[in-house]
Amino acid sequence: MLDARWIATADGYCSRAFSGTIPIPSPAQRFSLDALKRPIQKLENVMRKSEMMGWCAGLAVALTPSSPMAQTPPAQNAAPASAPAREPEAIAALERMGASLRKLNSMALTADATTEEVLSTGQKIQYSGTVEIKARKPDRLRVSSKSDRKSRDFFYDGKTLTVFAPNLGYWGTVPAPATIREMVTQAHDKYDIEFPLADLFDLGQDPTLTARLTSAFKVGVEHIGGYPCQQYAMRQPGVDWQIWIREGAEALPCKMVITSTEDPAMPQYVALLKWNNAASVADSDFAFQPPEKARKIVIGSVDAK
Repeated sequence: MLDARWIATADGYCSRAFSGTIPIPSPAQRFSLDALKRPIQKLENVMRKSEMMGWCAGLAVALTPSSPMAQTPPAQNAAPASAPAREPEAIAALERMGASLRKLNSMALTADATTEEVLSTGQKIQYSGTVEIKARKPDRLRVSSKSDRKSRDFFYDGKTLTVFAPNLGYWGTVPAPATIREMVTQAHDKYDIEFPLADLFDLGQDPTLTARLTSAFKVGVEHIGGYPCQQYAMRQPGVDWQIWIREGAEALPCKMVITSTEDPAMPQYVALLKWNNAASVADSDFAFQPPEKARKIVIGSVDAK
């Protein structure tokens, strides 16, 4: 499941939580070259390393008698008044989703992501961006993370991982192991790089994932992107998360909401997923060709800090 120590930013990058709040950075701090030369910041996802799919968040809605939301909804979509500890149907849904993801030898998807950052004043600021992913098992991955604030492109060809900042014209490359899963693990452990939605490539392979849940239950059906999707609410230490899973044979995730409960402000990360499994995936999609004026820099390792 998700590790609440990391908070996603709108363009897919993450930063450590500083006791629940972050200082308000000056323009110089935001765009300093020193910051660029640090190991590329975290990407999230909704899904951290092998601790969930990295995507999802919890149901936490306070209703008052006068609120329109407090009125009784249709029975088929009514959430239980008191969430069961671990509803078997919700656990089975996660397992079906994992099985559907494992069946995909290649994938193409776009995520519209929204994240909240908590300022030192306690005020929350919201940012939006997109994440595009192309992957082919076992050893090809391309991720493009874009927003009005920054953009990053990641290329993995089975031998190297390359990170490119197109707006700044900088790029760096490091040797990489032979599979997506090993590469994602090494990027996190050695270079402090976290990919958005990384757990797409790991979900269902770790039997301890669902064991971390303290609560899991079905909420009801919602239509997202034209598909009927079952909504589930989960809870684990430090994180509440919700996930909407497509009904039918292709039990793919439609939407995720992640809420950090370690921060009193409870910032959220929301991702709407659009799948295109019919998209062509070629070797050229994973090959990086630096632009003529782009400058190569060194990606520092965590041990070198």
